[in-house]
Amino acid sequence: MKLRNLRVVPVIALAAVFAVGTFYAQEHADHNAKQAQAKSDVPEIFCSHMGTGQLCPGNATMFKLSEAQKQKYSEALSSYNKAVGAASKQFLTDSKDKVGLSEAELALAQSWFAEGLNPEINKILATKAKK
Repeated sequence: MKLRNLRVVPVIALAAVFAVGTFYAQEHADHNAKQAQAKSDVPEIFCSHMGTGQLCPGNATMFKLSEAQKQKYSEALSSYNKAVGAASKQFLTDSKDKVGLSEAELALAQSWFAEGLNPEINKILATKAKK
């Protein structure tokens, strides 16, 4: 009889692990769905896949522009994004070569221009627009 009880323990443990895993996956999926909903409520002004401060071409839809104006807007936006990218690179080069930042200090400065900060800027803008 004791041998039979020992065989049941692994089955119970496996069922418990499966139940916990299922609960975790469901909670994780709910969390991701809420994040996706929150992201969709925030217009992407600054592109999440670009460097900090670079604008998305799609934000032209926020304005009532003719086709000719959309083209000019796109050109201006492209010029702006190139200037932001070049200025960021120049700042980091100057910080290293002219200022003499250490590697750790330079890494900190580089983090200011990392991809992934733009969605936070978009959230701030969306919050301000609601006020």
